[in-house]
Amino acid sequence: MAIAFADLAGYTRLTEEAGELEAVDVVERFVDAVEGSLPDDARVIKTIGDEVMVVGSDPGALAEWAVKFQGAQANGTLARIAIHYGNALYRDGDYYGRDVNIASRVGARAAGGEVLVTRLVVERADDELRFDRVAEVRVKGFSESTEVFVARERSA
Repeated sequence: MAIAFADLAGYTRLTEEAGELEAVDVVERFVDAVEGSLPDDARVIKTIGDEVMVVGSDPGALAEWAVKFQGAQANGTLARIAIHYGNALYRDGDYYGRDVNIASRVGARAAGGEVLVTRLVVERADDELRFDRVAEVRVKGFSESTEVFVARERSA
């Protein structure tokens, strides 16, 4: 399954500058935008503050969604999105496991407006996107490295 995490870059600063009510409104609009734009096979599993966890069956489609989503949000608050492909344990409406943790950890490395994906997503995506290798990184809690790429529109 494809596992994505998306969160708002600069949310803490927004809370300080605009106040908590405005920041919560921004989060609600962000979550609505994510839910309203996902591919048919993907769905929001949960929100954690300003972060959204999404799962779907097609990592290529989820990567395409993420890149298009970033393009549509370019003039607003920027999101950080990461996608990994692997296995997860479903229990009581949530997903758990090693691959969920990798997706989350890769997401923590993304900058605002960026879509980071792992090698397993690149291998399952079609030619609609371009993937630029960033590095092989050690993510917190894992002994082996994870190869990370930035996903972009092919024409970019």
